[in-house]
Amino acid sequence: MALSGLPTSRVGLVNASIPLTRLSLGWWLSLGLLAVGWLLVLNQQRLEWTVNPTYAYGWAVPLLAGYLFYERWRSRPRTHSRGERRAWLIVPALLLLAYLPVRVVQEANPDWVKVNWIMAGLMIGMSLSAVFSLSGWRAMLYCAFPILFMMTALPWPVWIEDTLTKSLMHLNASAAAEVLTLAGYPALTKGNMILIGSSWVNVEEACSGIRSLQTAFMVSLFFGEFHRLGWLARGALMLGSFAIAFLLNFGRTVTLTFLGGVGGNELSEKWHDTVGNVVMGLCLLALWLLAEAFQRWRRRPVAVGALPPVPPAHAPFPAWFALAGVLWFAVAEASTLGWYRYHERGAEPPVAWNVDWPKNSPSYREDTLGERSQALLKYNEGTIASWRTENGYRWQMYYLRWLPGRVSKFLAGGHYPTVCLPASGLRLVSETGTFTCQVGALAIPFRTYLFDDNGRDVYVFHAILEDNADSYEQRIVYRQANSTERLNSVLRGERNLGQRVIGVAITGPLDAAEAQQTLQATLQDIVVTSPTSDALASLPHP
Repeated sequence: MALSGLPTSRVGLVNASIPLTRLSLGWWLSLGLLAVGWLLVLNQQRLEWTVNPTYAYGWAVPLLAGYLFYERWRSRPRTHSRGERRAWLIVPALLLLAYLPVRVVQEANPDWVKVNWIMAGLMIGMSLSAVFSLSGWRAMLYCAFPILFMMTALPWPVWIEDTLTKSLMHLNASAAAEVLTLAGYPALTKGNMILIGSSWVNVEEACSGIRSLQTAFMVSLFFGEFHRLGWLARGALMLGSFAIAFLLNFGRTVTLTFLGGVGGNELSEKWHDTVGNVVMGLCLLALWLLAEAFQRWRRRPVAVGALPPVPPAHAPFPAWFALAGVLWFAVAEASTLGWYRYHERGAEPPVAWNVDWPKNSPSYREDTLGERSQALLKYNEGTIASWRTENGYRWQMYYLRWLPGRVSKFLAGGHYPTVCLPASGLRLVSETGTFTCQVGALAIPFRTYLFDDNGRDVYVFHAILEDNADSYEQRIVYRQANSTERLNSVLRGERNLGQRVIGVAITGPLDAAEAQQTLQATLQDIVVTSPTSDALASLPHP
């Protein structure tokens, strides 16, 4: 007789469960230890799942992983447990000890992918240790995939994501322009922009495909495990998910670009979310059908009857160990907070300031940053606007703000004009040094650049201001931080106490000096400073 509701390939397995009413104190403490650990890990990912649509599926991953684990656990192989051999506790003990230093590093670098992967790896090790304690090596290996599946909720390494994003955006833009031109709607590309008719369509907004790609990858892994496909079939399903996601998002790009050409950007924006939702639905449907096809083609082994249920087992961890683990998590969180509060004592409050946008100007136009930019930068406040200055120059400006602790202090410095503007078709001519703009008590340390826009000079100013910077040099670091810099910031007890970015592009001045004069005069009108004491609210308090 086959196991009810399970694929017939599960041979020689047991159908075992323990009623909740019969769980011992050790069981409850062990479950509490694992629950607290995973909640701490997942809590660090909430921001990513909330602000980054690419990883919005992360909210569903714990539920999907739990279901897959339940299916594996209820049919795990019967082997001898290791509960009475306490020497194995050295492994989970070392994992718990490692949590403290990793958590301290993470506090200063909450968006550091490497550290988040290590944090998740620690809890994966704890979960595997619990399974090993209950049922031994065979059961641990048998149940490993659902536990490892939790890693799909974490952001991909930056170098992989950036490479895929840039490649897909460029390929999408070029291919979409070619297809539309062949269809009788002439289109040209400029960076990641497509000109069709009189409308410019940003391929970033029309979707590079990265969001569906990562969701499709996760879903392909889920369906492969759900149907217990072989490794070759799972690999084929994963490759198929990449192809399906790209082709559907290419269709989305063509559709939105066409709508932008025939009806303007308003029509394209109107259908943006609807087309995106349809593409996502079609992607999931196609993956389900592909997984069903692999399921029908695979070889079906002969069913074998289930073995008798296993009686209630001992707890995964001894009660004293589980209780000590929960307390250790509390000690780690308190120690992390204490480390940074100690180094932040005596910090001078920053200058309070804000931007008073000239919304009464007839030429004032406000816009929003692209979806991809919002996902990468994770700012709390963000505005981009353009208008004409009093001397007739075209002024474009963006202002971003991060509240304390939202991201690492290095994130704002990793995105700057020499990376972003070339993607919109501007050509960098030169980096022209620094310029400090004094607005009341606020000194804004700009880096300056000269870009070319089809023969027109564009003077660009970009500044990062930290609400609690120790030095002028510290505030104007413009590059991706390496691991050494991130770790050194931890040793110095430096975390993000609030940051802001101002970027200005001025078209029209005859030279850099005139551009600087225009910048100084305009910022005097729109940047409003307050007494220093008013800025205390921007700092974290005990």
